[in-house]
Amino acid sequence: MKASRYLVGAGLAALIVAIDGAEALAQQLDTVTVTAQRREQAVTDVPIAIVVVEGQTLSEFSIDTLDDLQLSVPNLQVTQTGIGTQMYIRGIGTGNDPAFEQSVAQFIDGVSYGRAQLIRAPFFDIERVEVLRGPQSVLFGKNTVAGALSLITAAPTHEMQASATLTWMPEFGERQAEAALSGPLSDQLRGRVAIRYAAGDGFVSNPNRSRDEPRRDDFAIRGTLTFEPTDRFDVTLKLEHNRFDARGREIEVVQDVNTVTLPGGVPLTYANALAGAGLPGAITTSEFNFVRDADSDEFADNQIFNATLTANYDLGFGTLTSITGYVDYSRDELADLDFTNYFILTGLIDESYEQFTQEVRIVSNQDQRLRWIGGAFYQSSSLSNTDITGFGPAIANLGFAPLANVGLQRDYRTDSTAFAVFGELTYDLTERLRLIGGLRWTTEDKDATRVVAATSNPLAFNAPLITNPVTLAVIQGGLGVELNNPGGGSGHNLNRSRSESRLTPSLTVEFDATDDVMLFAAYKEGFKGGGFDVRGNRTAFFEFDEETVRSYEAGLRAELFGGRAQFNATAYFARYTDLQISQFDGTIGFNVGNAGETEISGIDMDGRFAITENLMLAAGASYLDFEYTDFRRGNCAFQQTPNGDVVDGVTLCDYTGRRGRFTPEWSAFARVSYDRPLTDTLDFSSVLNIGYTGSHNIHDNLDALGEVDGYTMVDLRVAIGAQNWQLAVLGRNLLDEEVLTFAANVPFASSVGANTQYAVPLRPRSIGGQASLRF
Repeated sequence: MKASRYLVGAGLAALIVAIDGAEALAQQLDTVTVTAQRREQAVTDVPIAIVVVEGQTLSEFSIDTLDDLQLSVPNLQVTQTGIGTQMYIRGIGTGNDPAFEQSVAQFIDGVSYGRAQLIRAPFFDIERVEVLRGPQSVLFGKNTVAGALSLITAAPTHEMQASATLTWMPEFGERQAEAALSGPLSDQLRGRVAIRYAAGDGFVSNPNRSRDEPRRDDFAIRGTLTFEPTDRFDVTLKLEHNRFDARGREIEVVQDVNTVTLPGGVPLTYANALAGAGLPGAITTSEFNFVRDADSDEFADNQIFNATLTANYDLGFGTLTSITGYVDYSRDELADLDFTNYFILTGLIDESYEQFTQEVRIVSNQDQRLRWIGGAFYQSSSLSNTDITGFGPAIANLGFAPLANVGLQRDYRTDSTAFAVFGELTYDLTERLRLIGGLRWTTEDKDATRVVAATSNPLAFNAPLITNPVTLAVIQGGLGVELNNPGGGSGHNLNRSRSESRLTPSLTVEFDATDDVMLFAAYKEGFKGGGFDVRGNRTAFFEFDEETVRSYEAGLRAELFGGRAQFNATAYFARYTDLQISQFDGTIGFNVGNAGETEISGIDMDGRFAITENLMLAAGASYLDFEYTDFRRGNCAFQQTPNGDVVDGVTLCDYTGRRGRFTPEWSAFARVSYDRPLTDTLDFSSVLNIGYTGSHNIHDNLDALGEVDGYTMVDLRVAIGAQNWQLAVLGRNLLDEEVLTFAANVPFASSVGANTQYAVPLRPRSIGGQASLRF
């Protein structure tokens, strides 16, 4: 604690001295160029609520996952869950089911990474990240109903460059190495190779396995070639392999609240119930203390391959661009799902995905009164998922002896093809007034199959099927699972198709109030396609409908103080219909459905200010109002009285009038950077990052105990260096905030009247060093 206080104090002192002793005013801010509207523009000319995080910031703070990036972007929430990853913008996101495409789409060099597993991949050697808040359906396509993240990797350079960075955070054994080599190979050919390796020992203790978790091991390599035979044509080929593996997880039981008291005043917590059932020490801790109970030797092995071919040709009146993308990933995972020191329940997953995309577009030149973009897009994809919910021997102690050593296997596959045409026109009505209209037509076909059966091995795929009628009756009657087993199954062998087409328009008006202030107002529509559930146990919940949005925005972009400052603000209102949701059913399954109507409104603000020649401030703040205006199909929280719709004989709960998960009313961020020379050859630099997230609910079923207080994350980097090298001290979460990002109920605990919940924590305070070389 003392070390972090000294580090924060040193950084603040340096900043105060810089302000007090500054004599020269800063020059104008550098122009930040983005491609949020599929053409290069200054960020101040873009009528979108956009946050740009530059590659230097990512590298200096070793930000290599979206979990870390969220602390720099108000109104962005990213969290790991018990079986997946979720990302939200303005409170809108996607649940756990692998069949869901993302409400917040991720693009890397223009190629869609639309599955939850893809957003878990670490990133490296990035030029910048553009976070676009609000629907982006015309130019980015379907599945951007909440927003889009566009990552642009570093391109080959015209001059020879080399760099290497080592980062070490000793408290949790974290070490990371990155290197890049870039430059010309001939007069017409440039190349770049980047490599990343990272490992860590984990920050959550698992005494049962005598180790800290998660223990990570990552490796990635990317090669990029750019061929430019003339000044009118260039083509870039990028190949990337990314492997990221883990042993154990950062999940712990954080509460075990009883509602029943045994004779003698003993509380009937889930831990006590398990002990009374012959499983002593099943749960040794039930408070947030970075200690977990887990019996299984959990693993998560992931591999991603990407090939992207981008070609640009100058037509004279505009630029023709072709982007061809191929992405595949494989995922093998074993997860402890009972969160105890016994083998009660596990999840074994084998998942693979393949995607091919082709986009062709023409962007007109900027120097004309009528400017336009037109293009077409094609995508084909296949997702295969086989998972087993495995019941171990200890399930017998809970009164389910017939389930011991039984596996509940789901085999799922979906194939999809989508085609779209799109266009956008920008017309200068006057020198100061512009009208932008866009339209996209999308059609998509999906086929899916799902088979659910009980097998004789909880930890092996395709084991012999169960035929014991008692076991089948317990699974179907006691757990509500419909099976496809001979001699007792109910025909859970589904094969369905769906097709949908939709027009999504947008209309924006821009007005230059002065040479330095632009006002705008926009109307946008968007949709996310429907599909078929992967992890459901009942046939009634197999298909889910498309999700749609209508959004209204108004804002301003301003340059102030002669170009030394910028300020941006966007007010918004959006109504979402049939929001896609996936919720834990309290036993071993998930219910997938649509959430009626949801309304959000608020304001996003951000800006930059060059305070002095050496001192820079960047800050942002967001306010969010979120309400389910018609949602009668929510899963009930612990002991909540069902008062919603009846679906397949089950009465659900009414969420109407409530806020959703991950919807803090206020979130904010500030970055203060100070640079100055110490000698003719030695430079000093410091960067202080502060992120604030207000109180919000993180529980899967909006349980009141899932409400977390607001928190402030503080990171600091202090460095000295010369032209070719730099040494830095790096501190993250210096206030040592204890933060939970997701919570849900432990399976089977409610059967004894206990509200037992597990949660996912953020990493506590860590301090380390960084060394870098540049040539």
